Amino acid sequence: MKTIISKVGRMLALQAVIFGGLFAIANTASAEMPAQPHPLWAETADDATIAKDARRDPNQYCVACHGRFSKFKHEGKHFQKETVSPNNGKPLNCVSCHGNISENHRKGVKDVMRFNAHGKAKNPALERSPQEQNQVCFACHEVEKLRQVFWAHDTHANKMACVNCHKLHPEKEPMKGIENKQRVKLCVDCHTRIHQNRSQKLEKVKDSQ
Repeated sequence: MKTIISKVGRMLALQAVIFGGLFAIANTASAEMPAQPHPLWAETADDATIAKDARRDPNQYCVACHGRFSKFKHEGKHFQKETVSPNNGKPLNCVSCHGNISENHRKGVKDVMRFNAHGKAKNPALERSPQEQNQVCFACHEVEKLRQVFWAHDTHANKMACVNCHKLHPEKEPMKGIENKQRVKLCVDCHTRIHQNRSQKLEKVKDSQ
């Protein structure tokens, strides 16, 4: 009789342990998880929240759209973790050059710095002047050192954007390791196009008179 009672007791105890474990698992599964940051592309995230969250981790939020919804590739030295700002010694991120987004960023406002050759912006209303663009570059790349590397930096610094020749996120920087003959050819080709454009404009003016 004692043996039967002992077996029944062990069975009841085992059932209690099993039910207790299942109850704990159920509670864990139903527990509320901390709220995740709103992805930039989510329509439900309000603009103020996006702007605030983007400041916490700029690269995460910028890349969420610029790369997800476009063919933009994040390559080159500017996007490498080991690259730091010479001004504060901190790693570069998107806002280091482009600046913080505003609450109206998704509406296509002129809030961040966009880099493009003059007249090549996808949206002309958002285009920044060469002077505005270059001031961002000169914050890290000193003009005096640039002049020592190649004299053309001095003559073009206030006339054309750095991105006319250089690329911000290239797989390979087009100006790095270029031979002198090829460099001269670039100068000749560019100035030839400039003179051709001027000639065409003058002809149009004459025809209209």
